[in-house]
Amino acid sequence: MPEYQVTWTIDLDASSPVHAARKALAIHRNPESWATIFTVQGDTETVTVDLDPEYLDPSGNGTPQITLAA
Repeated sequence: MPEYQVTWTIDLDASSPVHAARKALAIHRNPESWATIFTVQGDTETVTVDLDPEYLDPSGNGTPQITLAA
């Protein structure tokens, strides 16, 4: 099975790095969060995966959109 590095990025204002990490974690764990875009790096390519490109279902169970990362 291939191995991938998956990252999610968000810009936040916070009083410290720990506070920023806690805010990001709260957003990411929120079941109603629209944080559905990830950068996925494999052995041969890096892609951007949007699990909800039409902003209809934040669960990520919709039809994903995959594009090569710049």
